[in-house]
Amino acid sequence: MSTTVTRLFFYTMDLMTISGKGEKACRKVLQQMREFFKLAPHQQLTVYHASEFLGIPVEKLFPYLKSYPFLVSRKT
Repeated sequence: MSTTVTRLFFYTMDLMTISGKGEKACRKVLQQMREFFKLAPHQQLTVYHASEFLGIPVEKLFPYLKSYPFLVSRKT
């Protein structure tokens, strides 16, 4: 089964959509992920980090990755 990657980075809104938890709880989990993977402040969490940390296959995460208005790049 072929899955098209819509984007690589994983945001708070993605975790909120997947888990149904609030923003504050999801930010806390994302911070735990950053500490677990020892990411520097300038490094981003990826879908692959989230997949490994949450124990959910990447293929199951992709349907939840929507293009939120604040993430869509502008075409010039």
